[in-house]
Amino acid sequence: MNEPANKALLPAGLRDALPEEAEREASAVHNLMSAFRSEGYQTVKPPMLEFEHSLLNGPGGGLAKQLFRLMDPISQQMMGLRADITPQIARIPASRLAG
Repeated sequence: MNEPANKALLPAGLRDALPEEAEREASAVHNLMSAFRSEGYQTVKPPMLEFEHSLLNGPGGGLAKQLFRLMDPISQQMMGLRADITPQIARIPASRLAG
């Protein structure tokens, strides 16, 4: 795959997925989601960004060093960009789907 001449456009380790690759990835995700649905799983979509205390509570506690932090300008609380979706997925049934 040809890399752009100006590599300074994106941070190291990141790159654009061009149409052919993006379509392959979307197709693979669709196939996996269909397989999970056929086994009775349902889709949830936690936010990429959450208050830090929520992300680091319980099973997410070990991810503190991997968290990219930002300040919420409204509440003045620290927020974190998730490093791993697993703790959020565990939080959803425990707090939102308990019934």
